Amino acid sequence: MSIRNRKILLFLYSSENIVGCIFGIIGLIAFFTGLIKAYWLFIVIGLYAIGFLITPRTKVLQNDFLTDKDISVRDLKIMLETLIKKISKRVSKPELDKVIDIKDNILMLLPQLEKMNTGDYDLHVVKQTVRDYLPQMLMTYLQLPPAFARMQKLRNGKTSQEILIEQLSILDSQIQKILISVNSKDADALIAQGEFLKSKFDNFDNEDI
Repeated sequence: MSIRNRKILLFLYSSENIVGCIFGIIGLIAFFTGLIKAYWLFIVIGLYAIGFLITPRTKVLQNDFLTDKDISVRDLKIMLETLIKKISKRVSKPELDKVIDIKDNILMLLPQLEKMNTGDYDLHVVKQTVRDYLPQMLMTYLQLPPAFARMQKLRNGKTSQEILIEQLSILDSQIQKILISVNSKDADALIAQGEFLKSKFDNFDNEDI
């Protein structure tokens, strides 16, 4: 899908356009039933504009992260809980359940990872998942019109909602593998899994969702 076509579809699926169209249709109904006659076209356009303008804009999810050296396990727990609170009413149950699973696994992982003598790299990658990879993925998704996210097939034949669930599943699976490696004290596997997370999500493309 070209950038131009994507922008057009995002506009057509936007809540502002949908509400504007509903207002415009009301104007057309009034015209066809004889309630309005003169200047009907301007009235319809005006009603569309009113509907468009009064529709609340989608709130952008803010990624309020700290620098790596300032982040503690307690900070990460607060960040994860705050993130879940922000998205709980804006995503469906499957997505929310995945994020909660990721949160639970990370909170089990972090205290153990801090105790392992594998260097700072692995801990940094997991912290980056909390402050960067996960919020970025969710921010990208929540900026989309809900109807577009649920219904519009993208170039890979999947909807944005399906892609988000797939990406969250990959992230959750990788965190679980890191947790297993920590419990088995497999430092080499731990480093390899950290590399996978970094390569998979460091250059996350907003248009992938």
